[in-house]
Amino acid sequence: MKEVLKAKVRDLKRELILEEASAYFEAVGLEEAKMAEVAERCGISVGALYKVFASKDALFYAYVAHQIARFMQRLEAATAEATGAEEKLRIFARLKFATFCDKAKVIKDPLSGDPLFFAKLNLSHGNPAEPVYAWLAEVFAALTGDASQALRTAYRFSAVLLGDIEYWLLYGGTLESEADTAVERFLYGMLGKEEGL
Repeated sequence: MKEVLKAKVRDLKRELILEEASAYFEAVGLEEAKMAEVAERCGISVGALYKVFASKDALFYAYVAHQIARFMQRLEAATAEATGAEEKLRIFARLKFATFCDKAKVIKDPLSGDPLFFAKLNLSHGNPAEPVYAWLAEVFAALTGDASQALRTAYRFSAVLLGDIEYWLLYGGTLESEADTAVERFLYGMLGKEEGL
C-alpha cells in the first residue's frame, strides 16, 4: 500500500510540474527556458526538479508527450460527431494547425533548428505520437478501403501538414486558414481523389 501511495504522489507531482512547465515553455520558448525558473514556478528546489526530470531535454520531451496526449483528447472529442473520413481529416488538420499556432514559441526552436525533430523524438522516446498515427491510419483505411497502406499514408499526411507548419514558422503568413486546402492537396495529389473535394 505504501509503495502504491508513493507512486501516485510521484505521478501527481510529475503532472503538476508538467502543467507549470507547459505554461512556462509556451511563454518563453525552449531556448530561453531555465530549469531554475521552472523549479521556482513550481515551488520546489532545482534538485527536486532534477529528481523528476533529469534534464531540460527530458522535461521538454515529457512536455511534448503531454501535449500529444492532450491533442488526442481534443481530437477524439472534436471528431465524435464527424460523419465521414474526409471530415475527420479536415478536423484533424484544423486542430493540428491551431495547436501549433498556440504553441509557436515553444515549437519554433526545435522544429526550425531540426526539421527531423519529431522523427528523432519518435525514435528515441518511444513514439509518443503513435496514438495519433494509429487514429489517422484508421481514418485512411476507411477512406481508401485499404488497411495495408493506411499507416504509411498517415505518416505521409502528417509530413505534408508538418511541411506547411515549418513553412509558416519560417516565413509567416496564416496557417489555420490553410488546413482545408492542405487536406484537399493531399487527397488529390497523394490519393488520386477527384480535384475540388
